Amino acid sequence: MNSLHKRMIALLALGSALTAAAEASAFCRATTCDPTEPGGCPANKQGCETSGSPLFWASNCVTVSVQADAAPKQHVDYDTAKASVERAFAAWMAVTCSDLPPSITVTVDGPVQCNQSEYNPDRGNANIVLFREDEWPYPGGQDALGVTFINFDPKSGEIWDVDIEVNAVAEPLSVEPAADDVDLDSLLTHEAGHLLGLAHTQDKAATMFPGYSPGSTSLRTLGYDDVSGLCEIYPGSRVTTSTSCVPRHGFSALCGADQPTPVSPPKTADDSKTSEGCNVSRRPQSSFGIWLAISTALAAFRRRRRGFY
Repeated sequence: MNSLHKRMIALLALGSALTAAAEASAFCRATTCDPTEPGGCPANKQGCETSGSPLFWASNCVTVSVQADAAPKQHVDYDTAKASVERAFAAWMAVTCSDLPPSITVTVDGPVQCNQSEYNPDRGNANIVLFREDEWPYPGGQDALGVTFINFDPKSGEIWDVDIEVNAVAEPLSVEPAADDVDLDSLLTHEAGHLLGLAHTQDKAATMFPGYSPGSTSLRTLGYDDVSGLCEIYPGSRVTTSTSCVPRHGFSALCGADQPTPVSPPKTADDSKTSEGCNVSRRPQSSFGIWLAISTALAAFRRRRRGFY
């Protein structure tokens, strides 16, 4: 199996009312394009990648789990974290696409003991929202409030596994944010868009626009652009190939190293790539960009405002 390629895109923005999207919008979809390949990932004038296959969930159901420990130093326990994750995905699931609900549902489950972002090609998995309180292990990304890792089939674009990491080291998190706090619901609503296959947009009225003002809760509400993107990926009329909510190769609340060695290999061999979908940072006026293999310098993100990657 080829080694996993890691990539992260920056995302987040101001929210507006939920509206069905009948017209073309500026939303962008995450794709299988590998920016480390010759030529990189060309983009159109809206900033959307024009090569590679768009990412999507093939099933009509996805299960997301929450780390059991959550963020006690931030006074965010498991129940608080789970409720915030549920509200984040509820915002996306409340969308109507041509009078039909989107052809995907997200169930929030947990708790899970695994506290790592990983994908196991031969063992059980979980799509995890986890918190890092002791160390943010991404050099140059100290301003990042969160990051989303997406494992996908590099040929079809089918998403296999997603993990969201929340930076609980540098910034105060709250579900009832004061003026200088990061709104956990806003952060997670943005990251939920990445989990569903959306990339950043240039529409400043969208949740997927890369920017966040401390203390704001407006990102909890999707904009027209966000709704348009979700409905393109998951129209109500879409015929899905699966109705299973179970993570790929079965569910496990444990990290791969803590699981028993499988008796036999999985029926389907995995040759996946990992897209790092998003980070959030918090200064008054920030821009977002792309992390390649988590090694690209993040000077562009160190502005007056932190944002979502």
